Amino acid sequence: MRPSVRTAMQLALVVVAAAAAFLPPGPLAVERLYAKWLYPILQANLTSLSNRSPIALFDVAIVVFILIAIGIWTWSIRMARQRQVIRSLWRGLVATLTLLAVVYLWFLASWGLNYARPPLETTMKYDASRITPEAVRALAEYSIDRANETHAAGHAAGFPAIDASPQALIVALHQVEKELGRPRPTVIATPKWSVFSPFYRASGVSGQLGPFFLETLLNPDLTGPERPAVLAHEWAHLSGYAPESDASFVGLLAALRAGPAAEYSAWLDLVSESVNQLQPVTQRLVLQKLAQGPRDDQAAIRERLKALVRPVEQVAWSSYDRMLKSQGVEEGIKSYSRVIQLLIGTDALQVPSTKPASAEASADTPKSP
Repeated sequence: MRPSVRTAMQLALVVVAAAAAFLPPGPLAVERLYAKWLYPILQANLTSLSNRSPIALFDVAIVVFILIAIGIWTWSIRMARQRQVIRSLWRGLVATLTLLAVVYLWFLASWGLNYARPPLETTMKYDASRITPEAVRALAEYSIDRANETHAAGHAAGFPAIDASPQALIVALHQVEKELGRPRPTVIATPKWSVFSPFYRASGVSGQLGPFFLETLLNPDLTGPERPAVLAHEWAHLSGYAPESDASFVGLLAALRAGPAAEYSAWLDLVSESVNQLQPVTQRLVLQKLAQGPRDDQAAIRERLKALVRPVEQVAWSSYDRMLKSQGVEEGIKSYSRVIQLLIGTDALQVPSTKPASAEASADTPKSP
């Protein structure tokens, strides 16, 4: 193939990727053609393939991408030293842009288009008027009560190993998916260790979905009480719920139905999520009701997080924030906290309403998500 033709084809691919990034398809088209038809087929096949590998294919893909990029520029610089510096560097730039275009289009096709789906609240009975400071506090207090009540049973049942796929959690996820309209059950990805685990540890990442082969990757340092809720969250991503709030909503509903250990894990997670949306004075008042058992589990999580490396954490979450915003998630990483609004607005947990004492009411305004 003539170099000019090859370059034209490469640039055309870059243009296609740019168009996909800046002119995404509409939410309804994505929901009907991708989320409800193409994605479940891709997910079943890619996850079935990646489950056959004992190592994370996501890791392999990243290493291959890096090696290709190094090879491109090694060749370009070598050619530039021998002849036609500008043309050689231009070809290196075009080849790099082509590689990035291929990676981005692969990401979109395999999973990324799920970001363009309609928000979960538009597909459910959702009433924004339910979201009040009193409702946020009521959810926080209810979560604390339930964490206290389920702590002993959760620990007695035992928490899953980091690489386990609890059958009860699989069944519960499939139930929630069916209720939300997914046409076929998700093929569950076996949790895997990643070579990026030191990065997870340093940045505070609990887990991630490997988008290229639709894998579930978990931080091996997760404490037992964290694992079911984190695993359910990542499997919800696998189900096609891309925004963090939507994945948390689906994952928590699944975990709450998946037996004592998963139920306790979900309530413990909800304690943190809901209390964090209260003002500091109200946080202290509400947390006084948390029993010693859940307090000890929270202390173990804080101990795990001492491995954080602040510069790595800041760069990682800042980069993820920009990525989320580039995919249409306007709140960026703040979207994690929206799960509380989803739970209250849909009344998914049917939390008993409570009114704070008048002396405390002024402290009940939730923090901005």
